[in-house]
Amino acid sequence: MKSFNQRHLRKKKTLQKKRSLQKHTQKKTNRRYLRKKYPKIFVINLKKDKTKWNKYKEKEYKDNIDRYSACYGLDPQSKYESSYQRNEKNLQIMWNADKKKKKCTTGILTSHLGVIKLIHKTKKNFPKNGVLILEDDAIIDFKKLQSFMKQVHKYQDSIIYLGGTLHPPDTFKNKEWYNHIDKLRKTFQKNKINRIDSSKYRILGGHGYYFPNWNTVDNLLNEIQKKQKIRALDSEMVKLQKKNIIKYFYYPAISYLLLEDAKKGVHGDNFGNLRDMKFY
Repeated sequence: MKSFNQRHLRKKKTLQKKRSLQKHTQKKTNRRYLRKKYPKIFVINLKKDKTKWNKYKEKEYKDNIDRYSACYGLDPQSKYESSYQRNEKNLQIMWNADKKKKKCTTGILTSHLGVIKLIHKTKKNFPKNGVLILEDDAIIDFKKLQSFMKQVHKYQDSIIYLGGTLHPPDTFKNKEWYNHIDKLRKTFQKNKINRIDSSKYRILGGHGYYFPNWNTVDNLLNEIQKKQKIRALDSEMVKLQKKNIIKYFYYPAISYLLLEDAKKGVHGDNFGNLRDMKFY
């Protein structure tokens, strides 16, 4: 009887090991599949904001996602010192912006330009499925991202917004424009890549922007680096919308702000409780 029980126990352990190996192999296969299916994703994240980063670490898509250490504008890390000082000197911002606002804006600008320059160095091995950059207070709808990837081969000539916020084409002071924003949204094609109409609206925010190829990275950097004065990156990108250099956005948003995280940031007061960021 004892011998039978030992054989049964060994057989059970062998079966458990086999199932565990099969599960591990399947996970590895799934990860390889996902790496081929989705773009490379960079999440800009401050070291102190661990909880914002943790929501990406737990995802099954984490092999596609890299953390880019953000520059802390209020006390920039030594590795960012030279680029931060250069951006601070060249920053063009509202005349009445306080010191904290200027420092935070410089930090955000330094972070975004830093990761863009990083991917610009990968010309020879630029990711086949492109690169998506977003800030850590955004989340990604991977189901919509999958749909986007099936369409994107037709739109290789421009950066594509995968999230952001809609604003008047002229000035934030145009309060009347916001009364008609729902009507404007109804004109967008759903689950499609849309053409930006800069005569009707602007798209702002670093919620998610996608580079389909290295040339689109190079074009953006060339536009930025030839300027003596530079605004916040999303404001500079608005100018490129007007020049028809940045042409497209996906609707509804694929990467959009998680408001509970966004409200902890420097622009947290800008977001109302009932706003659905999926609709820009």
